[in-house]
Amino acid sequence: MWKKKTYPSSPAISVAGLATLVLSALFAVPPVEAETEMEPTTAELAAEIQMLKRNYEARIQALEAQLSMLQAKAEAAEQMIATATTSAESKSDNAFNPAIGVIFDGIYSNYSTNEFEIPGFQVGHEGERQQEGMGLGHTEVTVSGNIDDKFSGNLTIAYDDHGDEGTEVELEEAYIQTLPGAGLPDGVRIKAGRALWTFGYLNELHPHADDFVDRPLPYRVFLDNAYNDDGLELSMVFPTDLYSEVGVGLFRGNDLPFGGSDDGLEAWSAYVRFGGDIGRNSAWRVGGYALSGDVRGRGGGDGHGHGEEEDHAEEGDHMEEGDHMEEDADHANEPADFFGGGMFTGDTRLYGLDFRYIWEPTGNARDRELILQGEYFWRKEDGVYTLMEEDGTEDEFWIDTTTQGWYAQAIYKFSPRWRVGLRYSRLQSPGEAEIGHDPYAFAVMVDWTNSEFGRIRLQHNRETLANGWADDQFMVQYIMSLGAHSAHTF
Repeated sequence: MWKKKTYPSSPAISVAGLATLVLSALFAVPPVEAETEMEPTTAELAAEIQMLKRNYEARIQALEAQLSMLQAKAEAAEQMIATATTSAESKSDNAFNPAIGVIFDGIYSNYSTNEFEIPGFQVGHEGERQQEGMGLGHTEVTVSGNIDDKFSGNLTIAYDDHGDEGTEVELEEAYIQTLPGAGLPDGVRIKAGRALWTFGYLNELHPHADDFVDRPLPYRVFLDNAYNDDGLELSMVFPTDLYSEVGVGLFRGNDLPFGGSDDGLEAWSAYVRFGGDIGRNSAWRVGGYALSGDVRGRGGGDGHGHGEEEDHAEEGDHMEEGDHMEEDADHANEPADFFGGGMFTGDTRLYGLDFRYIWEPTGNARDRELILQGEYFWRKEDGVYTLMEEDGTEDEFWIDTTTQGWYAQAIYKFSPRWRVGLRYSRLQSPGEAEIGHDPYAFAVMVDWTNSEFGRIRLQHNRETLANGWADDQFMVQYIMSLGAHSAHTF
């Protein structure tokens, strides 16, 4: 019989055997080597991180280069479109396009008396009060802009309505000044030409930027409202946390308080200013100023000589120092004429101090704002004063006088469009004139501002300029700006 043949089972790998083999293999590797393969060293990690950084930086640079190329292509395309459009619209080159602005200033005035002289002072034409009734006031046309990358320029032509005397056209400003890229040290600026020079606070401002219809008494008698002689000025703002500025100027000497310049360089000025913030809602500034020069035949009215300065230029020709006007008693009884109706030849020195404080209760000047401001002037003059008698003869007097004047004002904006203001100004008459009265004036105003381009103002003045009478003045003013106009100073 056949028997079933059996074979022995092959040595199959059981689960237990497989586990035994794996464990043997694992434990056959030294522990130190296994740890080395699993955890790289610190140096290896740093090298790998550095390599990743280089790769990412290279990728970012490549993307940035691609972005720059795309932007350049887009800008070039826009420039081509703009150039084609400009060429199609105009055949002329409009690269030189200065800013042009017009200020319309209209005033209605009503006075209670015809007397408006300020006894004891020579008042220039601009320092006199406005004509009564309707008038244009001080209308301006301004052209300004950058000349190139180093200079800018400004031209201002003013039209003043003087009633029966007609409208006076005046070249108020015509100057150039350096820009920050002119190569001068940081903070240094040079201005040359005819300008409203730096003296006090109001002198640099055009009348339409004032807070009142008229200027205070010291500006009217000492500066004929504003000093805008021909000359140049060098100023520097220091790079400090506290605002600090100094400046000097040289001028021809033809505008009040001077007049009759002989060699065209007879006046100079110097000033220093400081300012800063107080907390987050207020700021302040103070300044000191000096203005000095020679005077030849300065008279009242238009503020200039009358062609007779050569006859009186030398103080010693007819008078000696110490011969005062008291020698002629007739003139002691005519104080309004003395210092007001004659001519002065000599030296004048005018010094000034100013202060300005601004408080913004809400932190935004458009909502509410309080401004406190004041200036003090002190003037010293010595020289020959000449009076013309009715019979055509001249009387000369040596004078050595000191006068002073000041004003203080407060402006409060109680809503975005409405403001109210109060001002008091006073003069000290020359003692030699024996007037016995110091002129003073009160002013109160309220104005409504529709925008930065339009304002309407009502004002009432009470001026007591001579002893025994007062002038109540009522004025309505509109100030409208058409086109570009410069920003106002602090």
